[in-house]
Amino acid sequence: MKYLLDTHLVDWARNADHRLSPRVRDILSESVPGDLAIADTTVCELAQHLVSGKIRVNLASDTWLEAAIANFIVLPVTPAIALRAASLEWKHRDPCDRHIVATAAEHKLPLLTIDEKMHDLSGVRGLMVVW
Repeated sequence: MKYLLDTHLVDWARNADHRLSPRVRDILSESVPGDLAIADTTVCELAQHLVSGKIRVNLASDTWLEAAIANFIVLPVTPAIALRAASLEWKHRDPCDRHIVATAAEHKLPLLTIDEKMHDLSGVRGLMVVW
């Protein structure tokens, strides 16, 4: 594995969204199977976005979700990730974001995200953020 993607990037990558930075676009286009991972909480967050209508698709939600995550390694929560997420000295309280940051740090994977709150943590506990 080379990178961990934040939730929004799964949707953006699938749709070649114009908001992808040139650097992230290059990383995604040059990746091979096994390079890209997501935290297990990303699957839950994508499902919430589908149900709420934040992500709109022309397929059944389950079909879209299965296809969206098919090319990623889904990293499960571990006790170390859970403890790291809970102990982050970070004002941001979104549990999914904390979990994603902790997963990237624990696996020593650069985190691909546009989220400025996550960029603020770059260098904290070994976290590297790329955009």
